[in-house]
Amino acid sequence: MGSTKFRFRRAAAALSLSCLGAAPLLAETSPLSIHPEGYGLEVSGHTSRERAMGEAGMASINRRGPSLYNPSRTAWNEKTSFAATLETDVDWIRDDLTSNRTSSFVIPEIALNFQTKWPVNVGLHYRQRYQRDFSFTPLNPSNPEAIQSFATEGGLYEFAATVAYAPTSFLALSLGYNLMLGRERIIESAVFNQDPGAPDLYNGANLEGDTLSIRSSGGYPSVSATFRTRNFSLAASGRLDATLERTLERSITHVPSSQKSSEDRDLPWSAMVGGAYKLKANQTLVADFSYESWDNRESGLLNPAFRAGAGYEYQGSGGPYESLSRKVAYRGGLGFERLYLNETDLYFLTVGAGLPLGRRGNMLDIALKYGHRGTLENNLWTEDFLKLSVTLTGVSVWGKPIRKRR
Repeated sequence: MGSTKFRFRRAAAALSLSCLGAAPLLAETSPLSIHPEGYGLEVSGHTSRERAMGEAGMASINRRGPSLYNPSRTAWNEKTSFAATLETDVDWIRDDLTSNRTSSFVIPEIALNFQTKWPVNVGLHYRQRYQRDFSFTPLNPSNPEAIQSFATEGGLYEFAATVAYAPTSFLALSLGYNLMLGRERIIESAVFNQDPGAPDLYNGANLEGDTLSIRSSGGYPSVSATFRTRNFSLAASGRLDATLERTLERSITHVPSSQKSSEDRDLPWSAMVGGAYKLKANQTLVADFSYESWDNRESGLLNPAFRAGAGYEYQGSGGPYESLSRKVAYRGGLGFERLYLNETDLYFLTVGAGLPLGRRGNMLDIALKYGHRGTLENNLWTEDFLKLSVTLTGVSVWGKPIRKRR
């Protein structure tokens, strides 16, 4: 384990490369990504605007862009909007005995929010809910004549349709249905680099691609509400628990075997509340809290998860013909999260900016997150990571009634 100063310099260098786009990033995702009791690492459903504010801001009204955590606030959107988020990370697991670097680049969310001529907006969302991306190869194998490794890949993907309605100027409600689809693979392989007939080897044939494939499907409804005044707004959202039907199939070097089975796996209910307060017309404070009711009765390894985050946004006040520096939005935040496996804690800091693109209202939001998760107690793991996310939001006049010419 290197010194703190060295790791900081390495983080700064990696961040510079990510911003310049000079090379693909390498990442190490934690053992949470492969543990069979869970679904992997959860990917945030916030856009980069909320991520930069401590992954908070579900109650912050900006009148543009979709929102999967709080679709009700989109009932006040002024235009139809589209948003796509890209995410990549650079992680360091403090483990000198293994090699487990894998690339980590995902598109966690793509969403479209339609404005209609009524006070009703319709949203369509895609989100990568959980990500599995982990590989393991021992640097010092137990048998010098064999190299054994395993890898996991895939995740759980979410598709949602939402309807938001604002019966008054201060209250908005939404209802949605979320469909979950999962595709995961756990791959184990062994390669013998000497005589396959040696007596100290388990058998005389190379084992490659011993793979367990898992398919999942299920769904659940969700609701949200937002109350707003001139200076502050409050929001709440929740989703019911769901039972995912899972099909498991094992294969060796892409040859299916007769080992097929099915099972059910629960996805817990969750709730989220948030608030936003305007210090001034262009300055906002936000805070969110969320809870997931993971069940610990069966495995003894899971625990209820929760997250708390708070942040600040300074919105540039320059007019449409002012310089770019006067129109940029600056953001920052911090947060704490108790992950669902083995009471693993996560502490993080966030910074970011919003760059306007033209006079129509298009935006490019950038967020950078530094986090520390895990614990060294009881010989467990710990890691530091940097995560970069970028969201492009485009707006249009689709759905607005066309005025007749006189």
